[in-house]
Amino acid sequence: MAQRIKCSLRAYANYERGERVIPVELVRALYEQCSIDPIWLLTGEGTMIVDRDVRYRLDQRVLDSAVAAAERIEQHLGQPLKTRRKARLIGLLYEQSQLISQTENDLPDDSRLHRLLK
Repeated sequence: MAQRIKCSLRAYANYERGERVIPVELVRALYEQCSIDPIWLLTGEGTMIVDRDVRYRLDQRVLDSAVAAAERIEQHLGQPLKTRRKARLIGLLYEQSQLISQTENDLPDDSRLHRLLK
């Protein structure tokens, strides 16, 4: 598995044991390479493998923008979010961008992001 997602065996073992925080890049690689549901991976909720029909309905550009926004929020806070909170934040940002935007890369502006976080 480590080789498939281009990760060292030692790092991958540490992720599995919960000794290291799973980086967004690894979550993305597991999703893209193995169809592992990011929500399942981060929270344990739902099923491990994403239904192919659902996977292809996701807008990857909007998802990438939501992940980037979540990372900016973490930087602004000066500390990493707990995994479950980060997963919920990414889901919320994705959902909100789908509700309010007409273009693929629109996300709520910073003032709306702060209101959503509260």
